[in-house]
Amino acid sequence: MGQGPTDKDAFGMLLGWRADPAGEKIALLMQSTSKVVDSSEDVREYRYFMTKQQAIQLGNYLYELAGETAPKRRTSGFFTRLFR
Repeated sequence: MGQGPTDKDAFGMLLGWRADPAGEKIALLMQSTSKVVDSSEDVREYRYFMTKQQAIQLGNYLYELAGETAPKRRTSGFFTRLFR
């Protein structure tokens, strides 16, 4: 007889996230649930530390999956570059 789902097989719905600088890394907190939230016990929190390069790659990947284009960084104007 097979076993029930394990943490490896678990999935849920993303409720929210927060990212904070952590030195040379980024601390990412993600909250999810696998059912209707009745109490704070129904919300799972996962914490990840990633490099800034990993954060950029993840952001670009999510933009691509959503069919969107990542925002372009504005270049400095002529006078800003001239008087820097």
